[in-house]
Amino acid sequence: MCPGSGYDPITKNWNKDIDCCNWDGVECDHSTGDIIGLDLSCGMLQGIIHPNTTLFNLPRLQTLNIAHNAFVASQFPSEIPRFSHSLTHLNISDCIFTGQMPSEISFLSKLVSIDLSNNLPGFQIQPNAFNNLLQNCSRLRELVMWYVNISLVLPAYLNISSSLESLDLSTTGLLGKLPDNIFNLPRLEKLDLSNNYNLTGQLPIMTSTDNNPLKWLDLSSTGLSGEIFNSTRHLKSINYLALSNFSLVGSLPESLANLTHLITIDLSYNMLSGTLPSWLFTFPSLENIHLHYNMFTGGLPSNWLYLQSLRTLTLSGNQFDGEVNQGSTIPPSFTQLINLSVLDLSYNKFIGIWDLDTLFLSIPNLRYLDLSYSGLSVMSNNSNWYANPAFTHLGLASCNLTIFPKSLRAMINVAYLDLSNNEIHGDVPDWAGEIGGNALSHLNLSHNSITSLPQFQWNRLEDLYLQSNMIQGTFPLSVCNMSHLHCLDMSNNSIGGSIPHCLRDISSLQVIDLRTNHFHGTIPSFCENHNVIGGLFLNGNRLQGALPTSLSSCESLEILDVGNNHLNGTFPGWLGGLVNLQVLILKSNNFHGRIEIPSKVKLPFPSLIVFDLSHNTFEGHLPDIYFQNFNSMKDVPKEKTYPEYLSFYGLYFYTIIVTVKGYDLQFTKILDDYMIVDLSNNKFTGDIPNVIGTLKSLITLNLSHNSLNGRIPYSLGNLSEMESLDLSWNQLTGEIPQSLAGITALSVLNLSQNHLVGRIPEGTQFGSFENSFGGNSGLCGHPLPKMCDPHPREPLVEVDSDEEESGFTWRSVMIGYACGTLFGLLAGFLMLSFGRPKWFTEISDAAEHMILKRRSKQRYIYIGR
Repeated sequence: MCPGSGYDPITKNWNKDIDCCNWDGVECDHSTGDIIGLDLSCGMLQGIIHPNTTLFNLPRLQTLNIAHNAFVASQFPSEIPRFSHSLTHLNISDCIFTGQMPSEISFLSKLVSIDLSNNLPGFQIQPNAFNNLLQNCSRLRELVMWYVNISLVLPAYLNISSSLESLDLSTTGLLGKLPDNIFNLPRLEKLDLSNNYNLTGQLPIMTSTDNNPLKWLDLSSTGLSGEIFNSTRHLKSINYLALSNFSLVGSLPESLANLTHLITIDLSYNMLSGTLPSWLFTFPSLENIHLHYNMFTGGLPSNWLYLQSLRTLTLSGNQFDGEVNQGSTIPPSFTQLINLSVLDLSYNKFIGIWDLDTLFLSIPNLRYLDLSYSGLSVMSNNSNWYANPAFTHLGLASCNLTIFPKSLRAMINVAYLDLSNNEIHGDVPDWAGEIGGNALSHLNLSHNSITSLPQFQWNRLEDLYLQSNMIQGTFPLSVCNMSHLHCLDMSNNSIGGSIPHCLRDISSLQVIDLRTNHFHGTIPSFCENHNVIGGLFLNGNRLQGALPTSLSSCESLEILDVGNNHLNGTFPGWLGGLVNLQVLILKSNNFHGRIEIPSKVKLPFPSLIVFDLSHNTFEGHLPDIYFQNFNSMKDVPKEKTYPEYLSFYGLYFYTIIVTVKGYDLQFTKILDDYMIVDLSNNKFTGDIPNVIGTLKSLITLNLSHNSLNGRIPYSLGNLSEMESLDLSWNQLTGEIPQSLAGITALSVLNLSQNHLVGRIPEGTQFGSFENSFGGNSGLCGHPLPKMCDPHPREPLVEVDSDEEESGFTWRSVMIGYACGTLFGLLAGFLMLSFGRPKWFTEISDAAEHMILKRRSKQRYIYIGR
């Protein structure tokens, strides 16, 4: 890696007036004067390496290192064979190359070390070139290609240099099975095949010998399987073992106790269970233990407190439910852990109380501590103000902390601080602004009882979480000085005044959550100058006026929630052009008028999954043109192995409150396939559009408390994922479609207070909806007490209302059917004999007019009984 900011380009001191052998990064053969080595790594070089550059005119060049430069999106030139007789070391890692590595690289037969790693995702080497490289380079000792796209199946037997000591093919798209001899290469000390998810099959057998040289083995995140622990017990020289995300199950086998040279063991993200054995903490050189996100239980053996070599211990995300120091002192003594720098016990169920002051004094090198949701309680009497100044990460969420420990003041370089979900009361001390200095990037003080804030001094803060406290007063304007702020959450407080317009000037701001406060005035013109906002949450305030049209420039906007305010104006159809918008909540405001589409918006709201306009005064017909374009709601949801949520970079999960199944529910995480349409409590009229039946992913549909009329569309039966349907308090007529009974997912149905008639559909769960049909006097059948006529009427026939009024009904037609037949025969005879008379023509024209009129205006009547 390169040094921090402030270093100079390596060519800065290159002077043509002095011998180039004295230039920085240039090595010469003093006997011949030839340049044999170029180390231009971290040289701040950029641009393109042209084929005619003098670089390729160095016939005896042995070492070429141009790593960590910026040859942005350029290709490595194919003139590389000019070094075929001399080059032994080549390093072009982290140079932002793209495209294809020249196949001529296999001509470099004298290569001892080659590193092509960590360029752009499109950087690749052809499988045949890779195979030729392995075969031709008989002296190769180090081959590093991580993040290079190879995408090949390795041969069943790896024909490779017997001198190979290090092979790194991680994240290269390897396929198929491993070569049979991969673990038995005579000099191989490092093997990294991690992050090749399409490597499958059983692990090859490792040779049972004490002379196996393998010291580093990483098979994390592959599709391999087999008795890995039975094989690794032969690796007596191993000091780095990583099998993270390897589908391991069961307890830790005792065979691992033979690996006495272990320095690092990483078995995280598996399904290992049982308690931790005491022998794990007896390895004399063990420094790093990563067992996070497994299923371990119980407490920790007391001897972990005496492993002086231990530097890192991560046990987060397990089910530990005992003491951290079984059979030892309470609270534990950490005086032996003199080298410990990283301790993560978060997300467990440990038992015990720790003194923070004692902890910091006992472990002088500690710089990363996370006890959040560990089950442990933390106390501090502020008797000690010391903490390691190099501290970078402190997580104490849900640790029953009651005060701001003064030892935080010494953490001048901490970047991550989480004190959320504790019992901190009152004011944040003024000195808190010194914590972390300019290093602090993440601060979470949410879910406490904080009443006031100091002046913020963290100009490089990226995430600020202050939600669910008791903060009063006006918005702290010092927040506007945080020019790197990404996420701001101050929801669920008592902050008043207006939303400051300076917030719109923070160009990096992507999430603004100010819900449930006392803000009034108008909404600032967000996205007027910057359009990176992904989530804007202003629900539950006292905001007035119209939505600012500048929101139409928020191209990244995914969620807009301005419900429960006093906003007014017509429907903001201009938001329909935001192709990333997934959630739109305008509920409980004073919006009014018809819902129309601006002429400039051709395909409105293509990504919408939550559409909530409830409790306003919108009128006119339902917006069927919008329903036609809700493309995200039309696809039947696919089976997923795990739920996916709308989030900000997978770290901050969006929260909304919507009415589902008759209740206001808070979704702390929004599933990306939970589709909701709520247009209830408005003044909509007309029919329910048939097109709603195409929204096959819809989970909740609420059209209640409007003035909708007409029949319930049969097409609603196509909504197979529907769980909640509310059409109550409208003026709907006709029968309940039998198709609704086929929605097996339906758990809440409300069709009450309409003008529905006929028999309630039978089958599935319809009989369990006891309170779903009241206020429809024409309905009968279970679960209503009103039974249906055991002799049902004949089928419905469509007739024209004017026909009934004029007396010309189908009853009349049926009565006169026989007479009509005789009359028809007579009329036909007369026409054949004398031609078509005038009186018959007039009758025919009148009948044709009557039929056309009946087709334009129909209603239903019963025949018979």
